[in-house]
Amino acid sequence: MKWMTKDVDMFLKERDYVDTALIPMIPLNFKENVKTAAAMAEYISALTGEMERQFKGRLMLLPPFAYLQSKDVQDYKNEVAKWTGHLREQGFTHVFLMTSDSEWRKVEEELQSTLLWLPALPLENLDDEYKRQIVQEQVKQLIPVFIEKWQV
Repeated sequence: MKWMTKDVDMFLKERDYVDTALIPMIPLNFKENVKTAAAMAEYISALTGEMERQFKGRLMLLPPFAYLQSKDVQDYKNEVAKWTGHLREQGFTHVFLMTSDSEWRKVEEELQSTLLWLPALPLENLDDEYKRQIVQEQVKQLIPVFIEKWQV
């Protein structure tokens, strides 16, 4: 389910079965690494969208947590912890954060959620069908991670 009115209607009806929240972590940078930041955002958006499609009815894909890459992730970790704490209060027993920014790995233990870090693959010059294949292959590798967390 996505953070959209029709999916939220479904969420409200099936709330007992939706125990997982997925938050894309999207860096913003308009200086030297603007294209890298955009590539990260594109890749993570594609992956989280496909994860939502695979686990519709069990997982809620939330709006991205967008942050300025020029600031240290230390400055944002408390805000992310607030998001995850709120989600847990609302009944989400599993909260996943997905990013291509390796800086988040420095504060992984403090986030109170599962951080999934994946190096961004540049999708910009690929045709749509090949992009879809790459994303689907990556998702196949992520599915066991989610299933393992659900079984704990």
